[in-house]
Amino acid sequence: MKDKIKLELCDTERKLIISSLTMFKNYLIAQDRSTDSLDEIIIKVSDKSKIELDTFDAGIVINALNTMRYKLKSQNQPRTEVNDILLKMIDETDKKKLVLRKTGRGNGRRF
Repeated sequence: MKDKIKLELCDTERKLIISSLTMFKNYLIAQDRSTDSLDEIIIKVSDKSKIELDTFDAGIVINALNTMRYKLKSQNQPRTEVNDILLKMIDETDKKKLVLRKTGRGNGRRF
């Protein structure tokens, strides 16, 4: 069973996530790499305002948002909206990881 991360997004947040994923997809196409997982995530995000992603897909979205953030920073453009979505995604994944640690091994150590 994969762990799911549930988010409720407004229209601007959804548009920013889609544009960051599209930018990341174009980057992968330029490197002649596969974009199948990105296509699936774009479809999931574009369909509805409440999304449910597994932790792997959430990591891809975080990576795409971070790439967009650095691009905006290099162009001296405001990036507060991207930062807000990025923090929201990171907070949700951290909550899920904390739950996994508590219910995983008894002492919480990694081996």
